Amino acid sequence: MCEFDPQCDGADDLVGDAIAQIVDGRWAVTGVLGDAAHPPLAYTTGLTEHGRPELVMTGLPPRLAGLLLDHAAQSVALDATFGPGSQVPARLRRPVSLRAIDVIDAGPMRLTRVIFGQQFEAVQLVWPDDEGRYPWQRGYAIPAQVQPLLGLPVAEAA
Repeated sequence: MCEFDPQCDGADDLVGDAIAQIVDGRWAVTGVLGDAAHPPLAYTTGLTEHGRPELVMTGLPPRLAGLLLDHAAQSVALDATFGPGSQVPARLRRPVSLRAIDVIDAGPMRLTRVIFGQQFEAVQLVWPDDEGRYPWQRGYAIPAQVQPLLGLPVAEAA
C-alpha cells in the first residue's frame, strides 16, 4: 500500500503479507506516518480472526505504537473479556495503562478495511499524559489534535 504514503518508496505487498500472517494465526501491525494535518497512527489487522477487536493507537511514532500494539495484541488474543473499558499495561517514559475505547470511526484503518470490509470491531488504546490523565479527564495536558480519539470512552465511576 505504498501508493497511499508519499514518504514510501518502492513497491510492497502489504495486503499479501498481512493475509499470510493472518493465515498463520498471527496479525499484522501497520504504521502510518503523520503529516501536518494528521497525526501518526498504527493498527492491527487479524485479531478479528481470533474473535477479538482490532487495536489502533494515534499520536505516537508508528514504530513505538507498533511495538506497543503487538505486545498488547499478544495479551488481547488470549483474553475473552477484553473490550472497551479494559486496560493494557505498557511502558512509555514510565509504566502506564493504555485504556481501551470503542472505535466509531475506523476509516484510518485502511488495510483492515481492505481485508475485512466493514465486518470488524476495533478499540483504540489511549495513552495518558505525564500526570496519568486521559483525554476525557479534567486537566489532560496534551492537545486534542496530537492524540485524536476515534470513539468515546466508557463512563468512569465517580
